[in-house]
Amino acid sequence: MLKGVVTFLILIFSIYGCSSYSELKRSSANHTKSGDYYESIGQPEAAREERQLARKDRKNALKLEAVLAEIINNKGKIKN
Repeated sequence: MLKGVVTFLILIFSIYGCSSYSELKRSSANHTKSGDYYESIGQPEAAREERQLARKDRKNALKLEAVLAEIINNKGKIKN
């Protein structure tokens, strides 16, 4: 039973290409930096769009799928 659930989850993640928590956090940080840059060069509309993308990535990073993808992707990896 558990083996079937794990197989199903892996299949779902590979089909949908779920981003992991760390990928979404990295993307959010990049969008925030881009927003700051655009604001500094006088592009408030582009800065607002980048900040909206950053908020979306932070929100998506907290979803169950992203956390599970992070766990599955990092399972078996040893960090030094």
